Amino acid sequence: MARTALVVNRRSAAADTIEEFYISPANGSGTVIAAFTASNDTVSSKSYKAYIFNSSGALVSSVIPQTIVVRDRANTGPTIIDQLIPAGGTLRVESSSVDGLNFFVTGTEQ
Repeated sequence: MARTALVVNRRSAAADTIEEFYISPANGSGTVIAAFTASNDTVSSKSYKAYIFNSSGALVSSVIPQTIVVRDRANTGPTIIDQLIPAGGTLRVESSSVDGLNFFVTGTEQ
C-alpha cells in the first residue's frame, strides 16, 4: 500500500490537552507511521508529546515523551517512526500552546 498524509499541517486547538489527530481505519490492519514532523515557526520554544491509543481509547503513556522544539526548528519524533497504530486506534498529540507547533505525519494504512 502507498504512503499517505495522515496529518496535514495541524496545530493544537487547546493547550496541555491530549487531542485526537488521526484515526486508523477500524476495518484495516492498522497504520504504520513513516514520517513525523513537529515544526515551530513561532517566536518561542514549544513542547509536545505524542501518543498511540488502541481502539478502546484508554489512557496510555506517551510514545514521544515531552519534547521541546525551539523556535525556527523542527523535531522528527524518531521514537514514533515505524510504530503501528492499531485498527480503530488513534494518534494523539498534546502541545504546550494553542496554534503553536505545526504537525505533519505520513504513513501507510495496512
